Amino acid sequence: MRKTHLAMVLAILSTGAVAQASPFTDTYFLGDSLTDSGQFMGQRFTTNPGKVWSQQLASQLGTSADPSGSNGTNYAVGGARVGEDSTTVVGGMTVPIPSVRTQLQQLRAVEGKRLDGDALYAVWGGANDLFAITAGAPAQATITSAIVEHVTVVSALSQAGARYILVPNIPDLGMTPAFAGNAAAGTQLSTAYNQALYGQLANTKANVIPLDVAGLLHEAAANPSVFGLKNVTTPACGAVSSLLCGPGNLVEKNADQTHLFADGVHPTTAGHTVLADYAAAVLMAPQQVVVLAPAANQAGIAQMHHIDRRLHNTAAMQDSRVAVWGQGAAVFGSGDALGTELDGTGSAWMLGVDKRMGAWTAGAYLAHDNLDGQLSRGSGYEEQRLAGGLYGRWQHQNLWLNGQVYYANLDVDSHRRVQLGAAERIHHGSADGDQYGGKVSAGMNWQQGAFTHGPVLSLSAQKATIKSLQEQGKQSTAMSFDEQEHISIQSGLGYQVQWAASNAWQVYGSAQWQHEFKDLDDMVGARLNSVDNMHFELPVDTGDAKNSGVLELGVNGNITERWQVGAGVLAEVGDAPNAQTSVFVNTSYRF
Repeated sequence: MRKTHLAMVLAILSTGAVAQASPFTDTYFLGDSLTDSGQFMGQRFTTNPGKVWSQQLASQLGTSADPSGSNGTNYAVGGARVGEDSTTVVGGMTVPIPSVRTQLQQLRAVEGKRLDGDALYAVWGGANDLFAITAGAPAQATITSAIVEHVTVVSALSQAGARYILVPNIPDLGMTPAFAGNAAAGTQLSTAYNQALYGQLANTKANVIPLDVAGLLHEAAANPSVFGLKNVTTPACGAVSSLLCGPGNLVEKNADQTHLFADGVHPTTAGHTVLADYAAAVLMAPQQVVVLAPAANQAGIAQMHHIDRRLHNTAAMQDSRVAVWGQGAAVFGSGDALGTELDGTGSAWMLGVDKRMGAWTAGAYLAHDNLDGQLSRGSGYEEQRLAGGLYGRWQHQNLWLNGQVYYANLDVDSHRRVQLGAAERIHHGSADGDQYGGKVSAGMNWQQGAFTHGPVLSLSAQKATIKSLQEQGKQSTAMSFDEQEHISIQSGLGYQVQWAASNAWQVYGSAQWQHEFKDLDDMVGARLNSVDNMHFELPVDTGDAKNSGVLELGVNGNITERWQVGAGVLAEVGDAPNAQTSVFVNTSYRF
């Protein structure tokens, strides 16, 4: 059978895909035999019955990639060129092969003139146009025409409302078995096409998400054992076309998992697994880094709550001497952080000085937080905050008013785990940033015997900025992410109570409901380190983090007239992103 496509990329042990929370409503595919999920003769161009990358990717994203002929969303057809419709003869019958351009027309005929802007659209073509050159078509004219059509299809998708368009490049044809005797020519053709394609796409207004399949193929061929491969040069199906290849055609048992190529140009099931994992890693990467700025603001919420508590304790002392105080805490993070499961531990400390002057109290403090966040898919981060702030209180009879402001420097180290079939990579990145915020709170205190209690109202505002984060290296999976900014404005409503257990010891507790007024950013800008001048944006599943709560329980006591100690627990609950629970101890001394 004539070559319909070019070989995809690395192989690796096939692993079961696990559906994950996806920011995309659906997936649509345009392309040729690499992407065809059964449109051509009901078969796939791989080591059957294995699935191709489009099917595996859709499974990971919780969507589907059934052939459009079966009412699915995969319009790719084996043998398709980019802009030129063609035919092939199978069993004496002439079979039409719609181009990628025609596939787009078919998609729009079904989906309407305006496309779903929250869906993912994949466009992968060009290999069959290069094969036409090897069959005698003029090289420059053929490449130029295919590039024009390729860019036209992507632009048309964008103009019709598509906001996320995945465009893989062509693997190095010179590395495929079909070009074993003419590797230089295959490399030259695919390199020329890839450079021209991405160069032209960079000048469009479309949001193009590139996949450096060519780079990935080189990485697999250089270290096949890392990807679970034994053979990256010869076909797993022998002389049989991948379209007709089944378990009985394999050159050896499990060749569909140990070989990169099924035939001269098409990947095995293992190769398709690697490609699907690669696409998923790029598409879901923002979900792994978007937590950084909200995590800082969540730490700021806890910090400001601790300062409020310090002001309440100072007011209860009825002592005008200067006090020096300190607090240490073990911090535990848990919950659903912007659609990404978070689990982490850390520590925090605070040092301050304050003085009560009649109805007024004023103070200053330093604070440090260190939180290790373990995210889903084996990724995580280490975030350090060094903050300094001022605080004060006014109190008249049973009415009180607290105010505070702070600034913090942020230092972030991230690690993002990428699974490529059997291969695993950890990409490290770092960034710094800053944060500032403030809070006002007010309430009433009523005395009833040993109990002091009353309502609390508060309003806080914070802004955290994480500067651009660049992962190390030029591997096909390494990425860089744009500056992230998270603004938080929260109101609070709650109630607090304090019980004087004795002349020296008090037990206190509070419960507050918090409402967030600002929406979380649902887009993150990114780049592939191995692809120049291709900036793109990806969506993130921010969830609905509008309402949360803060629960507190603690105890304070006087060791001496001047020396006070305390301990307690502060828990952020509900929809708070990166919710924290801290167990703390504190002490103060008055001079």
